[in-house]
Amino acid sequence: MMSRGRDAFIRLKPILRSISKLMAFLPPKILLLFMILLRCIPTRIGIGLRYTLIYTIAQECGDNVSIHENVFIYNMQQLKIGSNVSLHPMCYVEGYGGLTIGSDVSIAHSTTIMTTEHDFSDTHQLIKDTPVLTDSVSIGHNVWIGAGVRILAGVTIGNNVVIGAGSVVTKDIPSNALAVGVPAQVIKRIGID
Repeated sequence: MMSRGRDAFIRLKPILRSISKLMAFLPPKILLLFMILLRCIPTRIGIGLRYTLIYTIAQECGDNVSIHENVFIYNMQQLKIGSNVSLHPMCYVEGYGGLTIGSDVSIAHSTTIMTTEHDFSDTHQLIKDTPVLTDSVSIGHNVWIGAGVRILAGVTIGNNVVIGAGSVVTKDIPSNALAVGVPAQVIKRIGID
């Protein structure tokens, strides 16, 4: 039987938590710089180091959070993340408006999660110069987000949800659903008899 990351985490948890306690004494800007510097470190060593930083910086962080290499996470201070969560390579995650990710969530490579957007209502101003609006994103428990998904600000994704690869989530997705498309639409209810 193949060894899972959860097994390794259980063995290493005391060490990772001790490193996090030591890191907590560093200024936040230094911690964020470390996250940038450690972004490209491969293997479980990189995953472990990134976990200690997320655990130290985020509002909440559960056990066994696996941030793979080349994941871009901004405004981690606004992030709440559950246990048994994986973010795969080339994801872009923006937590400025508030981001909650439940437990047992897998986010496939090249996914984008945004909690901001431009206010383009003022036609006398260039869109790039308009104010930035924030709106939180919430992702429930037991969610699989396929490769290349885009999740826009203000969206809530329920529990027991699959978002198909390449989908653009612009509106809330209820629990127990498979959603696909641009914009993402529920095409099937799952886990309901």
